[in-house]
Amino acid sequence: MQTIATLLMVFLVIFLLTKNVNISAAIAFVAGFLPRFIMQNRNRREADERRKSWPLVLDQLSTATASGVSLHAALLQIVDRGPTSLRAEFLAYRDSFLAEGSMEQALAHFVARAAHRNSSSHLVRASQLKSTVLIARDYGGQEVGAILRNLSAHLRRQETAYDEISIRQEWIKNSALLASATPWLLLLIISLNSQSMTAYSSSSGRLVLLTGLFVSGISYFWIKRISNSVVHNGGLNS
Repeated sequence: MQTIATLLMVFLVIFLLTKNVNISAAIAFVAGFLPRFIMQNRNRREADERRKSWPLVLDQLSTATASGVSLHAALLQIVDRGPTSLRAEFLAYRDSFLAEGSMEQALAHFVARAAHRNSSSHLVRASQLKSTVLIARDYGGQEVGAILRNLSAHLRRQETAYDEISIRQEWIKNSALLASATPWLLLLIISLNSQSMTAYSSSSGRLVLLTGLFVSGISYFWIKRISNSVVHNGGLNS
């Protein structure tokens, strides 16, 4: 719905400026992808926040157990004291634990809730935490803090590598977006000329616009695919 609303709004605005249906439709079609682009950026920021929260959670668990708090009680405290980006997962853990009294079942619900995020890396981290907590529970004693700290250090090393790769990926994506949008901004400026409006009103003008849309779309998605391969080749998933 947001895409359609954006498309119609941009079409009306451009048509008021140019009085040309072909140009207005072409630019509106390109602008119609803006809500999707904004949504993807928002989802990426939320995923980044969740990813950065995992080491913090492990540090909190390690600190709590070191101060004498039981492991299951430390997990319950994360709901109120932990990062808000992971609150839904720990709420699922708490609700299951209070209802069934089983840490293993509660952790299974925890991982199942993480799977709803539709992020493979997020699910992997939730599964890692589950396995680490169960191992720590079985060993107990002084091993709990060491195990949790080791996983936290491992995730921080992954985070450092991901940040380096992500910078390159975003640079490629932003370059692709700029390269795809620039011709249409120039078209908008050129279309204010009466001769240009007449030219783009013809059948050949429509063909040029359709060709431009096709080439812009292919170019953008191809470069986006290349940027995604940067992450996969780096051994990480976003």
